[in-house]
Amino acid sequence: MTRTTKTTERAGAMKRFFVLAVAALAGAAVAAGNGRPEESAECPVSANMRGHENTEWSIYYGYHLTDQNRRLPRVLLVGDSICNGYQRGVVQILEGKMNVSYWVSSYCVTSPGYLKRLALCLDEAKYDVVHFNNGLHSLGTPTDDWAKGLEAALRLIREKQPSARIIWTTSTPLKDAKRTERARALNAAAADVVKRLGGIATDDLFALLDPLDREQNWSDTYHHNAPVRKKEAEQVAASVMSR
Repeated sequence: MTRTTKTTERAGAMKRFFVLAVAALAGAAVAAGNGRPEESAECPVSANMRGHENTEWSIYYGYHLTDQNRRLPRVLLVGDSICNGYQRGVVQILEGKMNVSYWVSSYCVTSPGYLKRLALCLDEAKYDVVHFNNGLHSLGTPTDDWAKGLEAALRLIREKQPSARIIWTTSTPLKDAKRTERARALNAAAADVVKRLGGIATDDLFALLDPLDREQNWSDTYHHNAPVRKKEAEQVAASVMSR
């Protein structure tokens, strides 16, 4: 047997051993009940009061920072995917009247780094209005802890933007009745925080949407169809422009 043949056989044997080893490791990681990989709610990256979602996300856009419209009054919309759904409508309604920037994310106010991310957005420009929401990604957060996080966020807005008018925005109802009641409970806790801090307006999107038929107006558990997003944009724009 030649040296080349021996080398080829040795390489083949090692390859078969590697494949078997990987298969054994994969098999050990499969849950016995359903033949599916075991999953843990604990994120190995950092601790979190709410617990991490499998995918966390954050999107910020600051508009008209240097062009001819830069001196118009400026509003920052803060929220989640619901805000991401209506922000375009708000931009269109307020075109030529106010500059609209927005920060939307999956993070709860109790999440590590939430206040740091919010501070980055608040430091980007001087805002005349901050229209603020947090809640639908916090339905599993203990109410007392969430309320403390909300108060810290509102205090940070006041610190960073002392001349801005702050508008607290209630979280919208959901297609699922149980989740809707949880959103209602967080909105009630937020109302107590807003009252205690004083000087903060409320834009009640929950009240706007709650009477609507869920089957006709919701695209999934959380989100709404185009006509409802238009309603939201119109109310948000009106609340931003009101004095």
